[in-house]
Amino acid sequence: MRNIFTLIMLFACILTSGQNIKKGFKSLEKKDYEKAKEAFAKAVSDEHENVGANFGMALVLADDESPYFNIIDSWQYVERIEGRTNELSQEDIELIGEYFMNTEVRRTSRPVKKKIEIAMEAMEARLIKYIREENNLDAVYEVLNRYPNFRHYDNVIHIRNQFEYRKYEKLNTLEGYKEFITKFPDAAQVDKANRQINKLSFERAKSQNTVSAYTNYITSFPESEYIQAAIKLRNAAAFAEAKRINTLGAYDNFIQSYPDALEIAEAKSRQQAILYEKAKRVKSLEAYNEFIERYPDGMYFIDIFNLKAAELGTKFVQNNSLSNPSLLWARGFDNNGRIESGGVIASTKNGEFVVACNSRENDTAYADAWIIKLDNTGKMLWNKTVGQPFEDSISSVLVDSRGDIIVLGYTHVTQDSASRMGWMFKLGSDGKKIWNKNLGKRQIKSCAIDHNDRIYIGGSIAKDTLQSHYAVTVFNSEAKKVSERIYTGVGSINDINIDYAGNMLLCGSNWLLYTDSRRYILWDDILNSSLTATNCAGSGNSGFYFSGANGNKIFYAAYSAEGKKLWLQDYDKSDPSQEIRDMAIVAQGNLLVLEQKENGAKIKTFSPSGSVIRVKEFGGYNEVNSIVSDSNGLLLALSNGDLMIFRFSLLSSL
Repeated sequence: MRNIFTLIMLFACILTSGQNIKKGFKSLEKKDYEKAKEAFAKAVSDEHENVGANFGMALVLADDESPYFNIIDSWQYVERIEGRTNELSQEDIELIGEYFMNTEVRRTSRPVKKKIEIAMEAMEARLIKYIREENNLDAVYEVLNRYPNFRHYDNVIHIRNQFEYRKYEKLNTLEGYKEFITKFPDAAQVDKANRQINKLSFERAKSQNTVSAYTNYITSFPESEYIQAAIKLRNAAAFAEAKRINTLGAYDNFIQSYPDALEIAEAKSRQQAILYEKAKRVKSLEAYNEFIERYPDGMYFIDIFNLKAAELGTKFVQNNSLSNPSLLWARGFDNNGRIESGGVIASTKNGEFVVACNSRENDTAYADAWIIKLDNTGKMLWNKTVGQPFEDSISSVLVDSRGDIIVLGYTHVTQDSASRMGWMFKLGSDGKKIWNKNLGKRQIKSCAIDHNDRIYIGGSIAKDTLQSHYAVTVFNSEAKKVSERIYTGVGSINDINIDYAGNMLLCGSNWLLYTDSRRYILWDDILNSSLTATNCAGSGNSGFYFSGANGNKIFYAAYSAEGKKLWLQDYDKSDPSQEIRDMAIVAQGNLLVLEQKENGAKIKTFSPSGSVIRVKEFGGYNEVNSIVSDSNGLLLALSNGDLMIFRFSLLSSL
């Protein structure tokens, strides 16, 4: 009996529901939304899962003309009937079909069920559009909470993330962006948030403008787009701190800590200035050496180098009792602690001087050539070390008409001493290398340069297996060999002088020779076989001087312009090592001869008649290598571990 009652009640509900659905669609057709909503609500209440009733309720709530418009609420009714249009009764299909027919702006012949599906798709699209365009975060969360099975749930998540990011973007705080990333780690806006964190953190570091602030930023955000800017600002802040302290240690710490900083050059420059002022204030070799060791190419290097050179010269004069009223200046040149030996001088047309010597780092290192350009007060203008891989030694320096510098000597192509070859290189007047030339197995005893800048090298060349003959080889200004003269006599050309007219004076072994500019012999003389001429000086107008040594003898001689021997003096050597190093004609036709022996050097001054006017001793183990005279006086080059240069004004005082 109870079952029959239940069936009767169910049937009554269905009849009532059907009537309400019919009433609802008729009211909706007339846009009477209140009656339509009331009818559909009763139908859904009577029959909760009824497809027609839920569809009608969805239409009422999804219609933006309806006072009950709520697209979010409407979706609950759509979800109930998705995929269930086949459950519609024929009566409902007819009712809904009639509704579509009467409300469609443009009638179509589609089946009712298809029209229902299209209507639900439109409601779905409207729901997505609504939550996207309304910018209502609460509505977004409502959709997410109420419809977890929504087909576009992930899209709604993306919309939520967008809206949330906008909220934090308005706050624009580090804490806010960090909270966003924590709450929504999978959001597409995480990269944006990170960039904003980088930017705000960078701006915070800039506002603090300290090394630690920038360092913390660089450490915390190594991939930041502002990392390079932060590094530059950190370096600038560190440099500003070093400048505030302004000590060598502060700049050293900056340079070591930030080796790639743009301010490194300025830091070194400021260090140089500090050391420079210290060196000038202290005036000690130790202070000069400290500066030169740290800054061999610094902007104050030349000043400090010259201060040191003057100090070395002064100490040498004091220690060796060389004070002299005619001594204009004395300079000691030290190639950054190296050992200097030899030393030859040449003067330039504008009154400057070029000095060349050998320089080695220690007793076992290979020697290089060291070239120094001096002004007429003895100040270094520039210096340059020139070397090839193995042992080098220089013996002569020349200056051409352009002021370019030619240096001659020897170089070794291997460690083996038998690999020694002649060597010649050319520097510009500014010290820049122009060319470098190996001269092969050539003996270089002497050299000279003419007014056409041709380079003459004197020595000897072996013509047979037993004997070497006098030889002169000529190179042009580009180091190309242009001629060579091998004489029949056996011996070596030990010295060459070429005057302004181009006439050439040669001496070698026991042969003296004077030629005109075309190299025709004007006169020659054969010396006694016991004598060997090593040096010559003079010109065709005032006569000629010769000197040399052989065995136990040393000699000096004078010849007239026509080649007539005026006088010759020879002496027994006081020391087996005694030799003539250089000679020069000075005021009043006097002859200065530089002698060197084991226990020191001496300069002898001869009158034109051959009498010895005076002798100047350089005691100890000092090695005097070269003398150069001009109208203003005399330069001497001396080696004692450092290269010493002296300038005298009164030749008579020597």
